[in-house]
Amino acid sequence: MEPAERALTYTALAESTRRLVGLMDGKAGFLFAVNGALLTFMWIGARLGDVVPFAQWLALGASLGSLLALLAALWVVIPRRSTALPGAEQNFRPISFYGYVATHYAATEFRRFEHDVAQFDADEFAREALAEHFMISRIVKNKTAWVTVSGALTFCSMALAGIALLVKTIFA
Repeated sequence: MEPAERALTYTALAESTRRLVGLMDGKAGFLFAVNGALLTFMWIGARLGDVVPFAQWLALGASLGSLLALLAALWVVIPRRSTALPGAEQNFRPISFYGYVATHYAATEFRRFEHDVAQFDADEFAREALAEHFMISRIVKNKTAWVTVSGALTFCSMALAGIALLVKTIFA
């Protein structure tokens, strides 16, 4: 594999990583903002603390769901450092994973890192690209699951907040 082909391969892999992981991080950020706004609206804007007890309980349920949705969204954007690949043998070097590079090479060892990478043949680069795709797929799957949880909790929280506002309007 020519150096130019290597550069194109890594550029394409990095771009796909940014798109897939970044998409889930963006959705989590949106859900985080929506839940923050919902909590602020319920307790400051709509003053659901100053209403009949049934509406307060609905507002508390919405708040609990919203807080759980905030935590689920936050879990999506917390960085992971694991480089463990199921079934990978001991001599496997996942050089595209920052956790592996940062733990196996000191800040002053760029030349050693460069030398180690230069020793890779075309098959090792192909295997590295496949391993990166595998790890990214796992990361995206996990992030998608937590975004789904956060989205469902947000939907439930908004529904409960809407019912609390309706009760407040009826009994006001």
